[in-house]
Amino acid sequence: MTASAAPAATSAPGDFYQAPSPLPAGRPGTLIRTRPATVLATALTAKATTIMYHSRDAQNADIAVTGTVFTPTLPWLGRGSRPWVNLAVGTQGLGQQCAPSKQFVATTEQELEPVELLLANGWGVVVSDYEGYTAGSTPTYVAGVSEAHTVLDMARAAASVPGTGISTATRWATMGYSQGGGASSWAASLAPSYAPELNLVTDVSGGVPADVRNVAESLDGSLIGEGLQLYALIGLQQAYPGRFPLDEALSVEGRATVAAVKAQCVVQTLASFPLKRFSDHSTGQTIQQFNARPDVASVYAENNLSTRPAPSVPVFQYHAALDEIVPIGQARALNQAWCAKGTPMVFSVVPGDHITGETTGLPGAVSWLADRFAERPLQTTC
Repeated sequence: MTASAAPAATSAPGDFYQAPSPLPAGRPGTLIRTRPATVLATALTAKATTIMYHSRDAQNADIAVTGTVFTPTLPWLGRGSRPWVNLAVGTQGLGQQCAPSKQFVATTEQELEPVELLLANGWGVVVSDYEGYTAGSTPTYVAGVSEAHTVLDMARAAASVPGTGISTATRWATMGYSQGGGASSWAASLAPSYAPELNLVTDVSGGVPADVRNVAESLDGSLIGEGLQLYALIGLQQAYPGRFPLDEALSVEGRATVAAVKAQCVVQTLASFPLKRFSDHSTGQTIQQFNARPDVASVYAENNLSTRPAPSVPVFQYHAALDEIVPIGQARALNQAWCAKGTPMVFSVVPGDHITGETTGLPGAVSWLADRFAERPLQTTC
């Protein structure tokens, strides 16, 4: 791995999350600043560091991104050097207060369970906040290229955090569920072209929203999914300015709703739109009519994982049998597409709905990681 430059500063005056303006020049993965973080749930197993680093958005423009590095405090007793897991988190919400690095410190982060489990195995863990959680910005949510860049650059940046011991020989895994399953899959897909120096050995992705258009349309009128649909539309408009004209499709009330959603975390959003549809926020268009616009459809096409390069590493993909938020059919289609392109894969159906699927799938996911890090024989379901 190419080492990033030393951080410009170890702390920042005022708001840590306020990116420098103008942004200093830096290659993807170069640290901008760091500060120690107190994460009570992992205090006995790891030293936490909040970082800001350079990455690239969907247009390949330089952006500042934040995240958390969890450096284990106990010696690594396994084979070779310590493996690291690049954990891509699930939906947080679009409000600035929802950044995972902030929620880790506030003890409200929903992804603490997998972080603790990974650390318990002796592996290092990094978690990107993704694009859009620096002050004054808006998350791009499910924009796949941006997700991939920010996740992969998080691994690059961690190499420059003192004490991690990360080197070019460090074995990495990408891992995530729901939005995080999409982000980790995108990272695994683009790693050979975007971060070829990264020693990625496997990807573990659950509840993958591989076809964002399919997922957005399936959420229309659902019990709790309309807020997530709005997240996706807002995120894509942010990632592809001028190409995804959400604002012009919204009614006056719809624009007010979008403004409110941009300030919320996911628990509040999920409870806010029971049985609502896109047409309740638009000037009369259905989600299918909006998505059929050529400019909108082209953005969705660019964010369909099945059409992207298949990962060159083994992939463990799992999905909840009763997933009511991310349809299992489009996830199976991704598995079939990547199997056909030669990726060694296992597709596992686990008990539960979307929310419980992460927990029921975690044992199998961690077992897969342990096997790959130990280089045990691989059997696929392709």
